[in-house]
Amino acid sequence: MKTNGVKILLQKYYDGLTSSREESDLEEYFLNGQVDPELEADKLHFLAVAAMRDVEIPVPDDLEASVLNTLKEAQKDRVHGHRRIMYLAFSVAAGLLMMVSTFIFLSRQNQTQYISDPKIAYAESREALEMVSKFFNEGTSQLSGLSRINQAVEPLQKLNSLDKAAKSLSILGKLQNQK
Repeated sequence: MKTNGVKILLQKYYDGLTSSREESDLEEYFLNGQVDPELEADKLHFLAVAAMRDVEIPVPDDLEASVLNTLKEAQKDRVHGHRRIMYLAFSVAAGLLMMVSTFIFLSRQNQTQYISDPKIAYAESREALEMVSKFFNEGTSQLSGLSRINQAVEPLQKLNSLDKAAKSLSILGKLQNQK
């Protein structure tokens, strides 16, 4: 085979366009005979490929489990990506909800109504105060049990006077011991 023909086949080989017959011709040229000195690097390539062809590459026993674990991790990452997107969407929705509710609140603040008739104003005020009184009474009705606690604590106040008397006696005892 001539050098020019080999160069053309090599170009096709490196572009991935050669047939199996053309690849066999290239291997035969580089492995069995004199090679042009400018194609010496290509000869080394074909020698390495030929040497690798005879080597059996061992397949690990846990290859299937390893591949499945890798796929599961990739799927988890995809799920976490979905969670991030959902978190971002909820954050944006919450922000928009806050902005809309603030706008509505502020727009209603400007719409305060003034009652010009004193009788109607009095009736509205009375109704509002009665409602507040009702809720206040309901809330404080639960506190009626506190008076019973005060009654239970009163006998304990007598212990306070006993404590004072005991301190006085201990001071007297110390004074008597010093004499």
